[in-house]
Amino acid sequence: MNRTRPFPHKMSLIGQALLVGSLTFALFAVPTGNDAYVAWPVIALFYVYFTRSFLTPVRIRPDIPVYTSIETLFLIFYFLLFINPYQLHFLGLSDLRNNSYLPFVYENGSNQALVASALGFVAFHLGLSIATGPRSDLPTATTGANEGQYYVAFGYLVLMLLAGFILIYEGAGFQSADEGRYTKVTSGGAIADGIYLIITMLCIVAGSRAIALIAQRKALELPILLCLLIIAYWSARILLHGDRNSFFLIAIAAGGGFFTFVRRTSWVALAACVFASLVLYTAVETVRMSQDRSFSGLLEKMFEERPSQEANRSSSFSITTATLRATFDIVPERLEYGYGKYKLIGFAGVVPLVRGSLLGSDAHLTNTAEVLSNYMLGPNAGWSVGSNLLTDAYMDFGPFGIPVLVLLAGLFAGTVQKRAAVTPFSTRTITFYLLVLGNFAELSRYTLDFPVRMLTWTYILFKAYDLLMWMQGRAIPMKKRTIKSQPKSHSVVRLGDHLNIKP
Repeated sequence: MNRTRPFPHKMSLIGQALLVGSLTFALFAVPTGNDAYVAWPVIALFYVYFTRSFLTPVRIRPDIPVYTSIETLFLIFYFLLFINPYQLHFLGLSDLRNNSYLPFVYENGSNQALVASALGFVAFHLGLSIATGPRSDLPTATTGANEGQYYVAFGYLVLMLLAGFILIYEGAGFQSADEGRYTKVTSGGAIADGIYLIITMLCIVAGSRAIALIAQRKALELPILLCLLIIAYWSARILLHGDRNSFFLIAIAAGGGFFTFVRRTSWVALAACVFASLVLYTAVETVRMSQDRSFSGLLEKMFEERPSQEANRSSSFSITTATLRATFDIVPERLEYGYGKYKLIGFAGVVPLVRGSLLGSDAHLTNTAEVLSNYMLGPNAGWSVGSNLLTDAYMDFGPFGIPVLVLLAGLFAGTVQKRAAVTPFSTRTITFYLLVLGNFAELSRYTLDFPVRMLTWTYILFKAYDLLMWMQGRAIPMKKRTIKSQPKSHSVVRLGDHLNIKP
């Protein structure tokens, strides 16, 4: 069996580690400015990594090549935020200095932002490669899920929780920060934010159960059918209220789950989905600023022609791009590193309401989004620029924080992906894989601790269900006989051979 590890241009894991080390040194040494000689090598390197990820699909089920892998979706959003703005700038198609949201765009931080971006996607791939191992050493997969009737009651539990939390949220007139940041009207505070996140989580959990049943070639259960109707309602509601990110968390999990565990798709179909998503993303950005929040208004904005320069200048993507440049102006010259403070506060959010009670209502600059907003907009701006994956790592631990923390994120993603390939028909496996898929697809625009609450609460939900089943004398379903998942056709290695990529 071939034990060499895959890497673009036949480089080894040692080569990747050396590249991470070189980019870390470059982050210290690169001069300030916005120079093409820094931008183009980073852009070219990104295309090498993306092409390799896109054209050599992974396999969770042995018979389905997956183009919507964790790494591919992670890199797509990463490209839009950290790579494409500079590509457009140096091609003369846009100007980084034009931003209708920000008074100052920190253009001199572009070189450091580009090197940090390269360091991020290389470190993520290195972590993923370590966790998944060689593509030719495919994991052992079960022939099917021996779940029997174990999860039948699980659908009723999820339905009860999902419907109950939505009724509480709407009945109390809550407006979470995810909705209120666009209307500037919020109510319910941390309780509303927590319930809103739980609803998003339960939508993904219910959708994952539906994917598992379809993958197992079983009929959808009544509670899951009702959950799907509720998910459709809630998704439409939050989309029309302007919360694109939560909507796409649910949509990515649903679409990615179908194309991973049920039916194969082509890279052409994926490209079409990405294009449609970008059109919808841009249209929602316009609709949420208007009074007409209807489907007809959304469709009108989707097909409305806008000047390219205005669209680029007004895009919220450009805000996130600028936050990374601003990071190197703020830390450590104007503010000391957090040395783990922001991560500790973020992880404390796993326990509901504890973070707020520990910090108090007068706490200031408790996360990287608050730091960025305070320095970029001023303390009384009334809105937040948010944060991003690379800033979140850098503000806590400096230049070494990016390779270490992003590598660990890649290691975690790879571990989840490899375990999913072992039990690709399990409800539990599919649920956790799709939670990671959705969260990591958008992780570039969030902080590192963002997925932790959703994953932890889902783990607790399954453990609570296991306890209920144990009390009724029901055992956790065991795996069936295993087979080695080495398909004779459409294998990753064979596809690589056609592309002249050798393992």
